[in-house]
Amino acid sequence: MARRQPRRGMTLVETLMVVGIISLLVQLLLPAVQAAREAARRVQCDNKLRQLALACQTHVDTQKHFPTGGWTHTWVGEPERGFGRRQPGGWCYNLLPFLEEKPVHELARGTSGADKRARLRTMTETPVAAFVCPSRRAVQAFPFRRDGSLVNADNPDVCGRSDYAANIGDAVPIDQRAAGPKTWEEGLAWDDGSLPEAAWVAARHSGVMFQLSRVAPRHITDGLSKTYLLGEKFLPPEEYESGYSFGDDQALYVGFDRDQSRSTHRLHPPLRDRSAPRVWLKDGDDETVLDWNFGSAHHQSLGMASCDGSVRRVGYDIDAVLHERLGNRADGQIVQAE
Repeated sequence: MARRQPRRGMTLVETLMVVGIISLLVQLLLPAVQAAREAARRVQCDNKLRQLALACQTHVDTQKHFPTGGWTHTWVGEPERGFGRRQPGGWCYNLLPFLEEKPVHELARGTSGADKRARLRTMTETPVAAFVCPSRRAVQAFPFRRDGSLVNADNPDVCGRSDYAANIGDAVPIDQRAAGPKTWEEGLAWDDGSLPEAAWVAARHSGVMFQLSRVAPRHITDGLSKTYLLGEKFLPPEEYESGYSFGDDQALYVGFDRDQSRSTHRLHPPLRDRSAPRVWLKDGDDETVLDWNFGSAHHQSLGMASCDGSVRRVGYDIDAVLHERLGNRADGQIVQAE
């Protein structure tokens, strides 16, 4: 009779060796996979910045100036009030029609009273993908932390946010001096510049989109390609979804606020997202906080768009003076961005 050959399987030692080799290969490949994914997200982010910058160009073509920064964080945008200083909403709201988001922009048109307030609340609760960095968070609404603060809309529980901020210039940002109108009547005085605060705001800000701004290309004498328009904003990672950061507690639809406005002053160099205590920084008599820095969740650099619509990567180690000058539209210090 034929002799049966015994079956030979893998020993325990051989199995463990195979598992170990597979585990080692996974560990070697994982960083490369993660790096590839992050590179793809960075490209997406740059494309969103480019989309926003091109929308600003279209705004200039139709309105003859870059989007206004609006009034202040206690007001959301209203469709009947145009695109100038009568518009309480900020640059994000004013870009919506040029980002194929006109239905959101027009949500409250033709309404009044309680119906308008309710519709403006619905608008405030709506996230918009064009304003969200894919490396930072999902396109969804996050907690609104300023209960009772909105003048012209019912206050929401959640709101859409922006990961991108406008360049307000190289001055130390000061909220207190530019609180903005508290009523529609006060708003009319801001419209015609008769309030002293309005003149002070215009004189202080050297950027492109800020409170009550109506900056046209002719005002950017240092060169469109050599002046920041907007870029990514700094935000501590633990505050991506909480809404507790003062630089990320409002809706993208409100007027001038650090949520979608940032400074290039030397006290505000661009930062990679990190945990940061609320430290007050001083420049003479002026005090400021890190909530006003540009920054990003990406490694090594952040995305910045210039006034000509171009987008470049800016390293976190950029010279502080160069970064400051790139924020000023007309200081006569013509520089070349790195």
